[in-house]
Amino acid sequence: MNARALALRTGAVLGELIAAKAVGNRPITLVGYSLGSLVILEALKYLATLPPTKTIHLVQDVFLFGTPAPADPTAWTSVRRVVAGRIVNGYSSSDLVLAVLSRTSDVSWSIAGMEEVHVKGIENFQCEDLGGHAQWRWKVGKYLEQIDGHHWDVVT
Repeated sequence: MNARALALRTGAVLGELIAAKAVGNRPITLVGYSLGSLVILEALKYLATLPPTKTIHLVQDVFLFGTPAPADPTAWTSVRRVVAGRIVNGYSSSDLVLAVLSRTSDVSWSIAGMEEVHVKGIENFQCEDLGGHAQWRWKVGKYLEQIDGHHWDVVT
């Protein structure tokens, strides 16, 4: 099983855990980059399959950076309803690793981690100074500060 397939399966498990309130009985904020953001997106897709009464107040905000998934409006519209607050898509058109890997595995030229997602309620944040895919790890904290205006403690 490749890393992408594992991320998709892990996302479904994370969605089940969130729905079961295994992480507590309060709204959570999810932050991820690269395959971690794919895990989060898949968890949100799982939650979107549940009735709204089962998903209300589970997820507050979501920040995704360099997401190796299509910028397909249908999928992003479905996940928008399960997030009470913000969904931010951090993207960089200079992420060539993401371009090659995502376009060969998804057979899609429209990659969320490389461009805006055109869905009402999705905020897009261009990460202009990203030097390459490996830099997401070091830059996410800085981008969160730019998006929200305050310091975030980012666990890597």
